[in-house]
Amino acid sequence: MKQRGQVVIDKIIDTAERLFYTQGYSNTGINQVIEEADIAKASLYNHFGTKADLLVAYIQRTHDRWFNRLESAVKQVADPKDKLLVLFDHHLNRQQIRQFGGCPFIKANDEAGTSDPRVLSEIQRTKQHSKDFIKRLVANSGHQQLLTDGELAELIFLTLEGAITAASVFKRAADIQSARKIIQKLI
Repeated sequence: MKQRGQVVIDKIIDTAERLFYTQGYSNTGINQVIEEADIAKASLYNHFGTKADLLVAYIQRTHDRWFNRLESAVKQVADPKDKLLVLFDHHLNRQQIRQFGGCPFIKANDEAGTSDPRVLSEIQRTKQHSKDFIKRLVANSGHQQLLTDGELAELIFLTLEGAITAASVFKRAADIQSARKIIQKLI
């Protein structure tokens, strides 16, 4: 059972996650978070000194949850090459759930990545974690060696990031599916 403090923290971050993702960090006020989380102002400030502190906590928790889901999806697949393709399937599923709203980390970066170095650092950590994970999958994939492991890992990362962006702009699955097919030909 969660302690009361953790319940309040989760309630605050749950509310911030929904608001930051749907209406943006800049368009979300602390008072709105307090009101929609149904907490006292003091409760928020006991756990988060500033709105930027709340954003950093949101990024960290979103990253942890995102990576756990991704790792779980990859572990369900036995074929090393198919593990690379699951990256696309997983991201497509997440975008469908989020109604093609785009990457939460890129959205946060666009709004606050230059104004607070902690935000930028967390987002960079998230994206580097993704790159490192892809590199490990590539190294174990037995791919065709048309590219080096490093080149293929970078290509997959950049293709995936671009496909997510395109899917969020055009609000459709086709861009991520197309990127998956291209990578499938290279592995």
